[in-house]
Amino acid sequence: MTTTIIKGRGKGGSNQTRTPVEAPDSIQSIARAKVLIALGEGEFAGGLDGKNIFLGDSSSYTPLQNADGSYNFNNVKYEFRSGTQDQDYIQGFPGIENELQVSYELKQAVPYVRAVSNTQLSALRIRLGWPTLLLQKNNGDKVGTRVEYAIDLSVDGGLYETVVNGAVDDKTTSLYERSHRVNLPKASTGWQLRVRRITPDSTSVNIVDTMRVVAVTEIIDAKLRYVNTALLYVEFDAKQFPNGIPQVVCNPKGRIIRVPDTYDPETRTYSGTWEGVFKWAWTDNPAWIYYDIILNERFGLGQRIDATQIDRWELYRIAQYCDQQVPDGKGGSGTEPRFRCNVYIQDRNDAWTVLRDLAGIFRGMTYWGDNKMYVLADMPRDVWHIYNHASVVEGKFTFADPSETTRNTAALVNWSDPANHFKDTPEPVYDNDLAMRFDYRQLEMTAIGCTRQSEANRRGRWALLTNGIGEVVTFSTGMDVPPVGEVIGVAANELAGRTIGGRVSAVNGRNITLDRASDVKAGNRLFLNLPSGMAQARTVQAVNGSIVTVTTPYSETPEAECNWGVDSDDLTIALFRVTGTRDNNDGTFEVTGTTYNPDIYSAVDTGARLDERPISVIPPGVQAPPENIVVDSYSTVNQNIAITTMRVAWDSVQGAVAYEAEWRRDSGNWVSVPRTSSLGFEVQGVYSGRYLVRVRAVNASDVSSVWATSSEVNLTGKVGNPPKPVGLIASENVAFGIELNWGFPANTDDTLKTEIQYSLTGTEDDAMLLADVPYPQRKYQQMGLKAGQIFWYRAQLVDRTGNESGWTDWVRGQSNANADDYLGDIADDFLTSADGDRLTSDIDTNLEAALQNALANHATVEHQWAQYGEVRADILVVKTTIADVNQAMAEMSTQVQAQGTMLTSVDGKVSTVDGRVSAVDGKVDILGQTTSQQYSQVTAVLQDKLTAMVDSTGASAIHTLKVGLRINGQEYNAGMSIAALAQPGQPVVTRIGFNANQFVLMSGSGDTQYSPFAVVNGQVIIRDTVIGDGTISNAKIGNYIQSNNYVTGSVGWHINKNGNSEFNNVTVRGTIYGNDGYFNGTVRANKIEGDVCAIWTFPQMSIAGGDGRSQTLYWRGGLNYPARICIPYSAISMGVSRPDNQFRVQLTINGVVMFDETFNNTTSILRNVVGYVDVPAGAVNVPITVNVWKVQGGQPNTLYFTVNRFTVIVSPATDRFFS
Repeated sequence: MTTTIIKGRGKGGSNQTRTPVEAPDSIQSIARAKVLIALGEGEFAGGLDGKNIFLGDSSSYTPLQNADGSYNFNNVKYEFRSGTQDQDYIQGFPGIENELQVSYELKQAVPYVRAVSNTQLSALRIRLGWPTLLLQKNNGDKVGTRVEYAIDLSVDGGLYETVVNGAVDDKTTSLYERSHRVNLPKASTGWQLRVRRITPDSTSVNIVDTMRVVAVTEIIDAKLRYVNTALLYVEFDAKQFPNGIPQVVCNPKGRIIRVPDTYDPETRTYSGTWEGVFKWAWTDNPAWIYYDIILNERFGLGQRIDATQIDRWELYRIAQYCDQQVPDGKGGSGTEPRFRCNVYIQDRNDAWTVLRDLAGIFRGMTYWGDNKMYVLADMPRDVWHIYNHASVVEGKFTFADPSETTRNTAALVNWSDPANHFKDTPEPVYDNDLAMRFDYRQLEMTAIGCTRQSEANRRGRWALLTNGIGEVVTFSTGMDVPPVGEVIGVAANELAGRTIGGRVSAVNGRNITLDRASDVKAGNRLFLNLPSGMAQARTVQAVNGSIVTVTTPYSETPEAECNWGVDSDDLTIALFRVTGTRDNNDGTFEVTGTTYNPDIYSAVDTGARLDERPISVIPPGVQAPPENIVVDSYSTVNQNIAITTMRVAWDSVQGAVAYEAEWRRDSGNWVSVPRTSSLGFEVQGVYSGRYLVRVRAVNASDVSSVWATSSEVNLTGKVGNPPKPVGLIASENVAFGIELNWGFPANTDDTLKTEIQYSLTGTEDDAMLLADVPYPQRKYQQMGLKAGQIFWYRAQLVDRTGNESGWTDWVRGQSNANADDYLGDIADDFLTSADGDRLTSDIDTNLEAALQNALANHATVEHQWAQYGEVRADILVVKTTIADVNQAMAEMSTQVQAQGTMLTSVDGKVSTVDGRVSAVDGKVDILGQTTSQQYSQVTAVLQDKLTAMVDSTGASAIHTLKVGLRINGQEYNAGMSIAALAQPGQPVVTRIGFNANQFVLMSGSGDTQYSPFAVVNGQVIIRDTVIGDGTISNAKIGNYIQSNNYVTGSVGWHINKNGNSEFNNVTVRGTIYGNDGYFNGTVRANKIEGDVCAIWTFPQMSIAGGDGRSQTLYWRGGLNYPARICIPYSAISMGVSRPDNQFRVQLTINGVVMFDETFNNTTSILRNVVGYVDVPAGAVNVPITVNVWKVQGGQPNTLYFTVNRFTVIVSPATDRFFS
């Protein structure tokens, strides 16, 4: 065994080791953030300091300066520009910079590349960053490291050029950033920026040298002042915000706007009388902000609307209402302005939307009228006008309550909370009384410009209270239309339950004579509409019959026939605020208003109790239903006919002024009975059946009770239902309509009506009600149809008790399809109407008579004429206007007329003309050959006449343009008329008519003009047409249509009205359906099914030494007609068998025996078989069987026979080809 000794050596007496050394950071970056904020359109009032400038993120913000003067951030610089025209630029921003965050980790293999297309840029600033630069040596020491990089630039897609070669050779353990500015040369399309890392990426954990492209800033060098823009510049050390650039938030005073010169914005007070003059100041009064944004030309409507188009006086009242002090909701006696507007408008929007939202701050509405912008606010107003039954159309007021589903009982109002950096904060508002009445229903709304919780609460209360009392009134009146937004009084007697309105009969000082006795008492207030249109109230001092004496005279002397209304403590006039007016186009206007309660404003501002105003003395509440409904019957005899009458009665109900009742038989529909104040009703002529009655009571407020239902009662009356109408027929010869005629069967004297339905298809699917024709009328016409229109009709009778007979069968009807009838009717109607008569009548060429007639009618006449001998030319213009109690007529007629002589015939040939015409009737010298000549008296006239007339017989507007010639007393006219005619009880007719022997339409241009359409001597000629589907129907064809070369049995085609047609040399593609037919030539077909025959061969069957055999052939069948299976010939031969053998042979078709014979002789036998069997339509798998078997005796296997092949033919089972 060998022992190895391991020895070591060391330094004795020392155990010390070396401690690694870390070098200090050799570089640090100090970045300063510069933020320039455009606050808005100037000029701002400002008021910015360190206490209302904040830095932070979306979760929290910190002011630059505390209330005690100490600062929360060091080295922060800020500047403010108010946005004037001449403001200085901010020195910290000698240009426009837009920093784009990148945060790209730069690798040697993958450079950072960015395309820049904004050719207005001056330079780019590239910010690079190194989170850590560190090299750890083998001995543990930590020192710096080196990273080299380059920045390249490409211009307009060219080659890259290096513009920066940089390197960092230091140590840092915190983020170090470095920026490089790259000036941009001129470019047409842009630049490509590339940042490269030259030093290889670290692959060792001992080297940390990550490099990033932090941001790229686009720079435009310019010292911009940003005139008319309020600016805030903030600069701070970025080291204080390691997580990035913070948000800058500020709360300045906004724009300086127009305010009245009598207004102090600080104290919100008005002094003296305002004359409409403005000054410039800052305010948060929403009325003046609304006014300013309309007139501002830069961002408002100032380029379209000027100050004269705004109702500044109403805005002055609204502004004062906004500044009134109300409780601030914090307890104690603190107050605050009612409305303030702190809104920052930063989005572009529709002008009307912006104005509506701003007006909503002071509960206002905006509308445009009379070329002016009007604004109104929901605030206390005096009554503008009184309306009662005497001043509205038909004396009718319509009152309506909105649906309960629209009644909100809680509101959630979002407002901007300054204590929470103006973030939206919800303010809940709840009305317990409304919730108890309408159930819980929440409204969510945003209070625009609201920065106070108390104001948000007031807005929510106003929304709930106005929604909860929102009754709507609608009525129509004449010219005394109230302006939108005004408060009106409605003295409706039916609503009040008393006589509280009417007209004034006479006025004598303080004594007012009313047109009727009323419930006016001393101490009441009497409203009158004064001549100025305003309503005014005075306290009643005494009442003597219809004469009412007031304590103080009215400010204006009232006129007779003015409206009056009385208001008392226990019964007030219903007040409404006008929300809309609409022209009815008949001299009246429809007015709509919602309930106005002057106490609502105290309830909103102070939380005071809101009581409903007593507008009715009719007891409200739930109406009790009737009780003890009794149903029975009794019989009477009339003309030997027993008539059963149903009798219904019920007990009186307290508070009811009327009753509504319905009844039904069996399970039929409910039949309503007219509303009545009686305690029962009767129905005569009832049928046997089960009857049920229900009744409800109605009180004076038109409140109905629930239905009270009787017990079901069996009554014995007529049996069955009414009989159906008889003989229902529909016409086919009525122009533009269909006439229905029917008769009534026996025992239908109690018929109420005939109900008629019509249909396009004659089925239930599209049946529509046409008419309810009252009994005993037995004829009805449906007019206004198209020519040839087809409808199906049916009818049923309904008796007076609502029983129905059931419908008749459908009958077909058609409007007249004969063109001759229509053309004749159209012509007759046109010629007998005013426009047709004027078009076709001769033109009156007697201008002297026309002139005298015009002067007699006080018309305006313009007459210009010239005459030379018998030749005369005239232009006559007559303008006539008539307006009296009977008619209104305006007419203008222009007649251009020339008359003279004309050469109408020449005998002989004219070879040479060498003369001159010295006058119209001068001599014509013709050399070469003498001719005979004839002259005629000729008058040429053109008349253009326009007439508009309205009288008791109707209205018409007719324009005729006519030309004519009169040659030797014969008239030749052509013309056109355009007319609109209206007569009472008839449809309005609009029509254009032409009168000419030739009507020619020309198209094309230049040398290619042609006529595509013409009417010559009553015949229509069309060159080329495109006719839509269905424009030619069978009803428009006469007895036949045919080609112009048609010869029977030879050429052409022909279709007649009976449905027969002939087409020679025809080619047909598709499916053909026919009953029968004949072919003279050859018929070829690839596949024929139907009236043909099928042939098959039954195979040969033989037996040599056997005892028997059977063989069957099946015909598939399946034809839809009877078939005949025929065997024209079959041969059966028998060989020699043993004499004691006996065999039987049988042939059957579909079970029918065709051949059946027994053989027992020993000689050869031959038998022929012929016959057929008919099988019914639809038969399938029909068997054809040959069967041979041994009957008796003989040795086995001794049979010899053969059934030869035979033919089987299948054809239709018909004998019509034989006789």
